[in-house]
Amino acid sequence: MFNISKKRQINRLVSLLATGKKYKTVADLEMGMSLSRRSVFYWLKQLNITLQHLKLDNVQRLTSGGYFLTQATLDELSRYEQAAAEPVVNAMARRQLIIWYLVQDEPHLSLVHLAERLKVSKNTIIKDFKRLPPMLPTNTVIINTSHGKALRGLEKGKRRWVYQQLVQRNQAIIHQVQQLPHLEDIRRQLHDLQTTTGNVYSEDAVQTLIWYIGWLVQRLAAGKRVVAETKLTLIDPLDQWCDAVLTTYAVSTLAEVKGLRELLLAGQLQHVNEQTSFDQHLLVITRKVVRRFCSVSGIDVLTDSFLKALVTHLHAAYFRIKYHVPYHYIDLTQTKVTYQHLMSLTQFSLRPFEQFLKMAIPSDELALITVYFGGEIRRLSPDWLASAKHPDVWLVCTSGIGTSQLLYQQLATRYPSIVFSQPMSLEDFYRHDLIDERPKLILSTAKLPETIAVPTLWVQAIPSSNDFQRLNQAFYRVGLLDDSGGAQLVQAVLDIITDYARVDDFTGLTGSLRDYFQQTPVTQRVGERRSLAALISEDHIQVLAGVSDWTVAVHQALRPLEIAGIVDPDYANHIIEATQTNGPYMVLKEGIMLAHSKPTDGVNELGMSVLVLKTPVVLSAHGQQRSLRVIFGLAPTDRQTHVQALSQLLALLQNEELYQRLILADNHDEVHHVLVEATALIS
Repeated sequence: MFNISKKRQINRLVSLLATGKKYKTVADLEMGMSLSRRSVFYWLKQLNITLQHLKLDNVQRLTSGGYFLTQATLDELSRYEQAAAEPVVNAMARRQLIIWYLVQDEPHLSLVHLAERLKVSKNTIIKDFKRLPPMLPTNTVIINTSHGKALRGLEKGKRRWVYQQLVQRNQAIIHQVQQLPHLEDIRRQLHDLQTTTGNVYSEDAVQTLIWYIGWLVQRLAAGKRVVAETKLTLIDPLDQWCDAVLTTYAVSTLAEVKGLRELLLAGQLQHVNEQTSFDQHLLVITRKVVRRFCSVSGIDVLTDSFLKALVTHLHAAYFRIKYHVPYHYIDLTQTKVTYQHLMSLTQFSLRPFEQFLKMAIPSDELALITVYFGGEIRRLSPDWLASAKHPDVWLVCTSGIGTSQLLYQQLATRYPSIVFSQPMSLEDFYRHDLIDERPKLILSTAKLPETIAVPTLWVQAIPSSNDFQRLNQAFYRVGLLDDSGGAQLVQAVLDIITDYARVDDFTGLTGSLRDYFQQTPVTQRVGERRSLAALISEDHIQVLAGVSDWTVAVHQALRPLEIAGIVDPDYANHIIEATQTNGPYMVLKEGIMLAHSKPTDGVNELGMSVLVLKTPVVLSAHGQQRSLRVIFGLAPTDRQTHVQALSQLLALLQNEELYQRLILADNHDEVHHVLVEATALIS
C-alpha cells in the first residue's frame, strides 16, 4: 500500500496501478476501486496532480486504453510504501469487516477504535452501524458493553455467516483467514477425504472448505463451541474424518462433527461416487426429473452425460437445502428473468426431487438447475453441434458445474458469433494440447500460469458490467469481434453528441458506445416465442363427444395441424410408437396429454392444437393405463421457440379453476377463453 496523499482514493488508485499486471484498463480500475467510470477518471486527474507535486511522472496511457506508471515513478514510490493494518475497502466491505470483528468477539470495539482502525471518521462508523442489522448473522444482535460494541446470538449463525463470506469470495474476510496456520495440512487431509469417499469437490469448494476449517479449528481452540457434548459414535468415513481433524487441532464433540459434516456434504462437487446407495437412488430420481422435463417441454435431453452432470449438482443441492445452507454465491436475479419460462418447466420437472427431499426448492437453487436444462438445450442444438469441435474461446471454471453453465450461457447469449467451449475444470484444461487445438483466447475463473502461450483473461463466474467491458476489449484484440461495422455508427453518434454537449472523456464515451452497439439485439439472438393462445388458434380447437381408442384420439388431436401443413400425416404415428415403447410419459396431469415428437419426425413449422373429449378414453401402453380427457398436440421446430407456450400450459394445469373449466368445456369458445386466461398468467 502506498501512502502519497491524505485522500484515501488517491492512495488506492496509485497502489492499484503499481501492483499486478503493468497495464490496467479503465474496466480494471473500475472493478479494483468499486467506482464508476466517471469517478475513475476524476481520481486519475487527482492522482496526476499529486504526482506532479511530488515531481513524478503522470500516469501514462497507451493508445489501446491501458494505464500504467513509468519505472522511474515506481522506483520513487517505494519510499511511500507502508504496510496497511487492514485492506483499504469500500463502504460495503468496511461494514462486513465490522461484522467480522464482532463475530470474532474482539475486545474494545468502540466507535473511536473502529474509526482509527478502518481509517474513517467516527460519524462514518456511526452510519455504518445503522446499516448493519440486515447484514448480521441470523439470530444475532449488536449490544453495547462497557468496552464498546459486541455481538450476541447463536454460534451457528455466526459460523454460517463466515462460511457465506468465504463462498462469496469476500476479499476483506479472506484477507483475515488466508494466513491462518494449518491450511496446507488441512488441504492434504481434504484431499485424502476425497480419495476415501470418491466425491471430488470443485476447486472453489476445496479452497472455501480449507479457509473455513482453518478458521473453525482456531475458533474452537479459543473455546467458541456450539455446545459441549461427549464423544460421539462414529458412523461413516465422513464422521471419522471430521472427528480426526477437530481432535487434531481443537476439540471434537457431537455438535461440532455434525456442523462440519453438514458443510462438507453441501460443498459443490465436480464428481460423485456413483456406487453409494444414496447416489444410486438419486440417479433414479434424476432420471424421473429429466423424463418429466422431456414430456412437458417436447425436448429430448435424456443423455448419459447430462444425467451425470445433473446428479452431481443435485447431490450438493440436496444437502444445501436440507441443512439450510443458502446458495448466495452470485446474484441470480437476471437469470430468473432470462429463464422465466424455462424455470416453470423445470419446477414442474423437479417434483420427484422435491418429494425425495421432502422440502420445497428455494428459488436460487431452482434458477441454477434451470441453467442446466437451458445449457443442455443449447448444447444439443444443430448450430452448436456443428461448431463445438473447434471453439474460439475456452472456458476454465473452478466454481462447480452449475455456475460454470451459468457463465457459458451468459457468454453464448451475449456473443452469439463466438464459439465457446463447454466449461472445463483446471484438471481437464491441463490435459488439452494448446498448440494442436489453438484456441484464440482462454477465459478462466482461476489464475492461470503466465507461461501459457495463448492470451488469457480472468473473469468472475457471473461477469459484471466491468467484466463485459474487459471481455469486449479482449475479443477485439484477438479478432473475435469486428469493430468495422459499428465504427461508422459510433462516429455518427459522437458527431451528434458533440454538437450539443461537451464531452470530458471522449475516449471513454467512444468505448461505451462501441460496447453498446456491439450487443446483438434480442430479436436476432432468440427466435420468436409465441404464446399458448397464439399457437392454438380457434381452428386448432376441437371438442368431441368421444373416440373409440387412444390412438384415434392422438390422430384426431393432430388433425388440424396436418390440414394446415404444419406436420406431415405420419407425425402422429411417431407419437403413438414412442408411447407404446416408453409408456404414458407424455401425460402431464390426470386426464391431460401433451402429444409431441421430434422436429425431424415430420414438423414443417411451429404449431399446437387441442382436443377435448367429453367422454374420457383410456391410454393403455407398456403395462400402464391413464385416462385422457384433453390432448394437446405440439409440433416443435427447435428446442426453444415453444417454451413460453408450454410454461403457460403448465400454469394452466396448476390453476385448479382453469384446469376444471378446460376438462369440462362444451365448445370452442370455452376452451379458447381458458387458453387466453392461461396466457395472461405468464406473459
